[in-house]
Amino acid sequence: FPRGLMLLDFDKHRADRRALSIAFKPEPMRHYMGALNRGIAARVTAWGGGPMQFYPAIKELSLDLAADSFLGLPWGPEADRINRAFVDMVAASVTPIRRALPFTQMKRGIDGRAFLVDYFTREIARRRAGEGVGQDMFSQFATATDEAGALLAADEVVDHMNFLMMAAHDTITSSATSLVWCLAKHPEWQEKLRAEVLAVTGGKDLAYEDLGKLEMTEMAFKEALRLVPPVPQMPRRALKDFEFGGYCIPAGTGVGINVHWTHHSAEYWDEPERFDPMRFTKEAEKTRHKYAWVPFGGGAHMCLGLHFAYMQVKVLMAQMLSRTRIEMAAGASDDCQAWPIPKPKDGLRVVLTPL
Repeated sequence: FPRGLMLLDFDKHRADRRALSIAFKPEPMRHYMGALNRGIAARVTAWGGGPMQFYPAIKELSLDLAADSFLGLPWGPEADRINRAFVDMVAASVTPIRRALPFTQMKRGIDGRAFLVDYFTREIARRRAGEGVGQDMFSQFATATDEAGALLAADEVVDHMNFLMMAAHDTITSSATSLVWCLAKHPEWQEKLRAEVLAVTGGKDLAYEDLGKLEMTEMAFKEALRLVPPVPQMPRRALKDFEFGGYCIPAGTGVGINVHWTHHSAEYWDEPERFDPMRFTKEAEKTRHKYAWVPFGGGAHMCLGLHFAYMQVKVLMAQMLSRTRIEMAAGASDDCQAWPIPKPKDGLRVVLTPL
C-alpha cells in the first residue's frame, strides 16, 4: 500500500488530505448514508433467526457496502472481484513469505494490486470524462483538485483509494465486532441503546440529521474502541530529540505507540478492564488527557474517515437493535487474535433473535 495518506508527511500530506477531504463533506456523506441504510437493513433481516459467526458476516457486509458507497458499484460479480483483490492485498501485507512465489498469499496479493491499479486507472479516466461519476467516494477522489486547482495525478488517486479501502473495511469490521461483543455480554446496555435507537428513529431508517442524537450509542462505541482498539499499535516518527522512560530518542527514530496499553492503563482509566460507556460523557472527556483515547490516531494524521466509521456503526446499531436481540451463542469463546487487526478467534458466535 505505497503512498497511502498515512505514509505521507508534512506539505504533501496536508495538501493531499485537504484535497481528499471533499469525499467527507455533508453531501457525499448523505449519499453514503442512504447506501448504508439500504445495505445493512437487507443483510440484518437475512441474519436474524439463529446462531451465526458475526465477524465474517460483518466483514463481507463491510466489503459490499464499500463497493456501493466508495465505488458506486452495485453488489454483484464486479464488486466481488474487487473485494477479493482487496482481501488478498491485506492478507499479503502480513504474510511471512515475502516473495511472490507461485500459489502463495504474497503472489495473490501482488496480483490483486495489479488488478486494482489497472481497474482504478481506467475508471479515473472514465469518471473524469463524466461517465459514471456520482457521489461515491471514488468519484470524489477522481475529480479532487489541489490548492492550485489541478487534478491529482491518477497514480496518486489509485494509491489513496487502495489505502483508504483497506483501512476502512478492516478497522470497521473489527470495531463493529467489538461493539456487538460488548452488547451481547452486557444486555443492560444493549437495552439502553435499543431504547435510544427506537426513540430517535421510531423503528425506521436512521436519518442523517439524527446521527448526533444517538449519544449513548456513540458512548458505547467509544468504550468498545477503548477496550479493543482496531489498530493496537500506531507507527510514528520522532520529529525532534526527546527523552522517554529514561531513554534518549533521537530525531528521525521510528516510534511505535502501544494504543492497547494506553487504553488499558490504570493511570488514565479506573478499572480499565470493565465495560463502562459512562467514561465518555462530555464531562468525563473534558477531564481526561486528550491522547488517553486514540483509536483513530491523533494529531495531523488522525483518521480522515472517522466520521464515516461513526456513521456506519450507528446505522448498523439502528438496524440491528430495532430488529434483533443480540446474545452470545452457547459455547462461544472470548479468545481474541490481537494482531494485526483484533478479531475473535471463533468469529464471534452470537444468536440474533428477531424482536
